[in-house]
Amino acid sequence: MAVTVFRFVDQPVASPGVLLDMNDGSTWKTLGDDFFKLPSPPLKRSIAANAMIDGGMLTAAAYDLRTIGFTLELTGATEAAREAQMDALVTQLAKPTNLLMYQSGLSANPVFFRTIRSDEYTLDTQFIPGQAWRVECTVMAEPFAIGARRDLSQVTITNDPASGTNKTLWDMTGIVGDSPTPAFVRIGNLGAGGVAILGQRTVNNPTAVTVFAQSEAATLSSDTTTWSNAVMSGGAGTATSFTTSTMATRLTYTVPSASSPEALRGRYRVFLRVHTGGTSADFVLRYALNPGSGMDTINGPQVSYHANTIWQLLDLGVVDFPAFSTPAALGYSGLVPALGSAQLAIQASRANGLDNLDTDFVYLMPADERICMVRQSTALGYVVIDGPNDMAYGMASGSSPFSGTLSSRTVDNAGGLVAKMGSAPMLVPGTTNRWYLLVDKADITTTKTVDVSYWPRWREVATS
Repeated sequence: MAVTVFRFVDQPVASPGVLLDMNDGSTWKTLGDDFFKLPSPPLKRSIAANAMIDGGMLTAAAYDLRTIGFTLELTGATEAAREAQMDALVTQLAKPTNLLMYQSGLSANPVFFRTIRSDEYTLDTQFIPGQAWRVECTVMAEPFAIGARRDLSQVTITNDPASGTNKTLWDMTGIVGDSPTPAFVRIGNLGAGGVAILGQRTVNNPTAVTVFAQSEAATLSSDTTTWSNAVMSGGAGTATSFTTSTMATRLTYTVPSASSPEALRGRYRVFLRVHTGGTSADFVLRYALNPGSGMDTINGPQVSYHANTIWQLLDLGVVDFPAFSTPAALGYSGLVPALGSAQLAIQASRANGLDNLDTDFVYLMPADERICMVRQSTALGYVVIDGPNDMAYGMASGSSPFSGTLSSRTVDNAGGLVAKMGSAPMLVPGTTNRWYLLVDKADITTTKTVDVSYWPRWREVATS
């Protein structure tokens, strides 16, 4: 029967450097049965309750730090040897953070607990007088154990939602683990001033929803006509001339749309791809949800836009769909309600100048789980969105973040910053992870390579 692995190590890899082996089969032994406790992390719950309703309402839940309890036998040949063993143990327990590797004799894969300072223990120096000491330890650790890193296949994403390879989105399946885990993402050079917008959807049947609509296919209103141009998605878009310059509906899209009703439900950030022929005019734009539908129209925030000949994604704020109160399921039936597709209008006014406002498409980036925007100040090899550390930075071309050579994993922002707004994406086991990527101020033919890595999260032991 294989021996249980229980040791402090330097990295979460299959063969890490060992800092302290606490079950080496020689002078260290980790006792099993009731001497070893590895409970699941406790769940914290926030419950709202009052005398007007039965029971209570769960408003939030999250896992707390976990407690690992274990008992060791130290059998150094001399008293001095056992004292040295205790010194080595306390050194590891006292570290602000550490990595505890565990693999039962019945498991094919190890897990790694990220511990915090826990130098509290009970020492029995008379367990076997003159031969062995026994020490009981309690170690605090992060809620989830992690597994060795997994690297997904590189994908190439096209910046056009209507054509190309992986049209602004792609799907990832087969994610290992039993809990969501932050991803480590590498995106090819965005160029000086380039912005990447990365969203995700893992709930409500993510592959059934369409989150964009072409402007030339919209219902056109005041002073708006179609025109063709190869630099636009679908080879066409619209132009608004502003004979009437006050705020008015210019286009109305049917978006989001879906082949399954539950897929429509969610929160979205509205992006409109816009452009002007000159640089003199000032515009104000907003979205309007359900205009002229007999329901109350919901207007988004007013967003100012100064004429710019560069195609860019204008952020018009967040919209929820459905806009009115609907249940996730009808009564206790578990059956989802049918939802009609949304009507989303773009309203615009022009304060001055004579420039037309050109629009290409509207894109509803899912924002109910995680959405992240990163801006690259100067040219870089690639941008990293480091989920475990919740930060973004650059690395040079040819570098490798997981190389065994230190000089090959240099963080280099090329004299500029990589700013991040929002939360890094998560990978969720047991479902399809659909991710969306848009690159602002870039051609629709632009492509970006994306590499995704992750460390599986486990509540107790790895099963794969």
